[in-house]
Amino acid sequence: MRIRPSSFAFTLLLGTLSALPPLSIDMGLPALSLMAQTLGTTSAGASLSLSLFMLGFALGPLVYGPLSDRYGRRPLLLIGCGVFLVAGVGCAISGTLTALLTWRFIQGAGAGAGSVLVMAIIRDLFEGAVARTRLSYVSLVTGVAPMIAPTMGAWVLAVSHWRAIYATLAAGGLVLLVAVAFGLEESAPRGKTALSMRGLRHSYARVLGHRLSFGYSLLNAFSFGCCFAYISGSPLVLMDVLGVSTSVYGTCFALTALAMMTGAFVNGRLSARGTSAARLLTLGLAIASGASTLLVLVTLGGVASVATLLPLFALNNFSLGLITPNATHGALHPMPDIAGVASAVLSGLRMLLGATASALVAFLFNGQSAIAVTGVMAGFAFASLAVYLLVVRPVAHRSPPESLPARA
Repeated sequence: MRIRPSSFAFTLLLGTLSALPPLSIDMGLPALSLMAQTLGTTSAGASLSLSLFMLGFALGPLVYGPLSDRYGRRPLLLIGCGVFLVAGVGCAISGTLTALLTWRFIQGAGAGAGSVLVMAIIRDLFEGAVARTRLSYVSLVTGVAPMIAPTMGAWVLAVSHWRAIYATLAAGGLVLLVAVAFGLEESAPRGKTALSMRGLRHSYARVLGHRLSFGYSLLNAFSFGCCFAYISGSPLVLMDVLGVSTSVYGTCFALTALAMMTGAFVNGRLSARGTSAARLLTLGLAIASGASTLLVLVTLGGVASVATLLPLFALNNFSLGLITPNATHGALHPMPDIAGVASAVLSGLRMLLGATASALVAFLFNGQSAIAVTGVMAGFAFASLAVYLLVVRPVAHRSPPESLPARA
């Protein structure tokens, strides 16, 4: 039975597809040391499985996006879920580090299908405030993943081997494969976009050269970089600098993830009531810039503690729940006939700047202060604000996304 796009089940399915990457990353975190022992490598070697997954996740959307514009979203989602399923089995039975890294790369590529195609499906089916509301509620579902994934991984380890974590992920891939096969109808017309190299170059050039679409994508990516600086740096700050325990850190991380979900919920409710995307986006960027500035001041003032930093980290994550749905809608709305390519550009930029923020935190962190994390967060937050003020707003003010023509 097909799932109606207006139903809660449809939003739940799209949100779960988008949640595959954080589930795949965070569920395996408690098992890294055990994995290293089993495969005869170091913890650093085992952690390469995260890097290879992220690499596959970054590259996959660049393929899925253009193919989905030509063949439709549903077939590519089926392929992505199938790849994720097979790769999960491969990870579970890997006998060497090389095999595990190979399968993790493939698993990341499979997970990338959900990330990019969910955005394209929403662009296909919904317009204006309704689209922004849907994106908010999908983000709300996706936000559950980082809250529960480490605990799920620990539960699996308590009763079984680390390989069972990847078997569990494979089972999740199978469930999604069945759900997409029997519940999801095609949302995009097929055969509209050529797959020649010339056609692909034209499609990518069109997105990259569109000031509004690319501007919103860049704004979104800088905001994600700000959040990823926190994600990658939070264990360094909270555990290494402030000395909190693993269990306390898990609680702190869950609270900040809850803040992001709250922001997405608020954005969805306000969008449904007619609040404009520009107002919500401006509010989100103002909160992010203000919270990041306060984080730097608290750090430089020598009063950094869990009590002073955690509320500001949470406030910053809350702002992401306001920024992401509106910026995503702004990036995809002008490109209805090549929404897959536009989604691929959006996803690719997010991964690029997220990885850049994480690398900067790792390079600058001195083990004694939180300034590397808070400083990088502030830099990316203000970069996002600058893109909005200098690139997006002058054009969006003349032609807001809701007023743009249905075909670019």
